[in-house]
Amino acid sequence: MKRLLVCSAVFLFASATHAACPSYTLSSSANSHNCGVEAVNGTNPTVAEWQQIFDLVAKGPTAWGNQGPSISDIKQGCDLPSPVVDAPPLFACELLKAIAQRESAWTQFCVPTSPADQVGGPSRTIISFDCGYGVGQVTSGMHKGETPAFDQKRVAAEATYNMATGAQIFAAKWRATKCVGDRQPTTIEHWYTATWAYNGLAYSNNPSNPTYSSSRGVWNPQVGGASPYQEKVFGNVEYPAGTPPRWESVALAYPDPADVGGSGSPPALPEPKCASPTDCSNLRSTHKSNCFGGTTPPDAGAAGAGGAPATDAGPDGNAGSGATAGTEAGATGGGGGKQTSRRLSQDDGGCSCRVPARTGRTSNSLFLLAGLGMLFVMRRRV
Repeated sequence: MKRLLVCSAVFLFASATHAACPSYTLSSSANSHNCGVEAVNGTNPTVAEWQQIFDLVAKGPTAWGNQGPSISDIKQGCDLPSPVVDAPPLFACELLKAIAQRESAWTQFCVPTSPADQVGGPSRTIISFDCGYGVGQVTSGMHKGETPAFDQKRVAAEATYNMATGAQIFAAKWRATKCVGDRQPTTIEHWYTATWAYNGLAYSNNPSNPTYSSSRGVWNPQVGGASPYQEKVFGNVEYPAGTPPRWESVALAYPDPADVGGSGSPPALPEPKCASPTDCSNLRSTHKSNCFGGTTPPDAGAAGAGGAPATDAGPDGNAGSGATAGTEAGATGGGGGKQTSRRLSQDDGGCSCRVPARTGRTSNSLFLLAGLGMLFVMRRRV
């Protein structure tokens, strides 16, 4: 997630929805993008173990200690009314889970299905063709000759370290973007612009881009459709993956598109209040992350309470967040410099960090495409 955050790989389940598992390791003859680290053999964490990992990473480096890279303080507050101060980084766990779902479907290790010289066991690090490593699809810093501020081998070998590296990228995006509301890291919606940046601060992710329907609602992974990257992540938060759902549905509020402007880099935004990306007649409240004692307002969960399983991403897909550190890779398990992470899902037309969103596929379509051997096209954050 070295564009920290955000490209997260997150991705497809190892169920009938997606069985793709790329591993373009250093020694592969198909390694055409200079992936610089060898895949590591390992068993993918269980869903329960993933929950513990996300909850730990959400609490930042003071909690994860040597299990992740160091991260400098981030800004908190925007004088609305909280004063601007330096604060230890904290992350909304709902966003970490949703990004990881989009990037890799919570996959660090799986049995490779591509390239040809890696097919078959043992289970090892998922690596997209453009070098997005692991659950966060960390891409930046993972090529030959790069010297990132994290341990490349641990990104490949350790699920917690990989996700924490993605959080490092996410934090860099937070620092590099302007305020949303009063800029509180424990408020999920205040990460809106940083989530956009995770996939690339480009017009392709502007909610007013005419590529996207002006009447679209909250993005639903079961329906698909074209939407900016950050809307897909927010939609994943509202429509949780898995059966039973892997996280509690939260009906997030959205910024008013009129406040966002018409470029790739939005100004400071007022407190999000719209019920959908295009509906500001109906209102929603913002939400404090449940990982920090947040409570769910009455309107939360109305649109996504069903908790239907999501099948929107996978290692061989085309999505990526914004960090150069990761890729959105589908799996079998169940700021600053140019850092990015990528996604392996096919619905975004490229790495979530800088590729324009593509029309989403339904779960059936994804399954069909996976069966046909779709190429990964994901890139991560920068």
